[in-house]
Amino acid sequence: MIPPPPDTQPPALPTAPARTPGLFGRLRTTLGIVVLVIVVIIGIIGYAITGFAYATGRVASSDRTLNTVISHQNALNTTFKNIDSEFGALSGSANFNSAQARSVADEFVASATRARATIAQDDASLVADSSSLHDRRWLTLFSQSLLDKEAGRVGHARKALADARTISGDYVLDGQFWQAFLDAAADRDTLAAQTSSSDLVGASATVAIMKTDVDKALQLSTGPCLPPDLHSVMEDFETLVADFGKLIIATQSGDASAINTAATTVQADSDKISAYNYDKISAAVDTFYQPFIADFNSQMATATA
Repeated sequence: MIPPPPDTQPPALPTAPARTPGLFGRLRTTLGIVVLVIVVIIGIIGYAITGFAYATGRVASSDRTLNTVISHQNALNTTFKNIDSEFGALSGSANFNSAQARSVADEFVASATRARATIAQDDASLVADSSSLHDRRWLTLFSQSLLDKEAGRVGHARKALADARTISGDYVLDGQFWQAFLDAAADRDTLAAQTSSSDLVGASATVAIMKTDVDKALQLSTGPCLPPDLHSVMEDFETLVADFGKLIIATQSGDASAINTAATTVQADSDKISAYNYDKISAAVDTFYQPFIADFNSQMATATA
């Protein structure tokens, strides 16, 4: 039996030992990580700085608008206080002049009309600023508290302007009533002078004018904030106009008895109109507006805090 040939496979060569990273390799890896971290940090800082700069720019722009709004409101408040003082001086005078009061009423209506336009423009500016404060939220992530605080201030300023809009809008309507009321009062004074001087032609023309003015005032007497007493006053004015017409007719006919009766009635009508407590009426108007004024002041104080 022939034995099998011996194993002719070459002996296995020894394998090289696995190489472990040296100090340089570890430093290079660490350095790479550090550089990456630094790049990320620099990016975050740059993002935060850019976002903060953008946010502070938006806040500064909003502050300028708020300052403009405050300036406008202060000017309007001063105007209305001055007009109120003029009214007070005229009404407190023993020689009340309806024509002068009418001029003040004209100024009041014109100022209220301008105020309403100014408020609309200011509110539009605040709306634009409020919108810009919420732009680019992806950029202002770290500045949201700053922007949110400014947005809150703008919101309070807009609430204040809402009160001011209500007040100025009502002022226009109320001022128009006072214009018509003062016209009717001036007509009454003119009629009294004309009838005293027996100017029947002039008195007849004035009665027609007075009826128009009284009708207008009566329609406006239910406007915002005007107390019910003013509507009653104008109803009494309607009666006065009719009785003045009767006096003129009686005078034209020469009927002494009818003249005396009509003259007595006209005087009673005038006394009734004069007997109303106009200070009480004025106080009722102030009371109506007080909640709006209080809220306006509160909202504006918060907006400027």
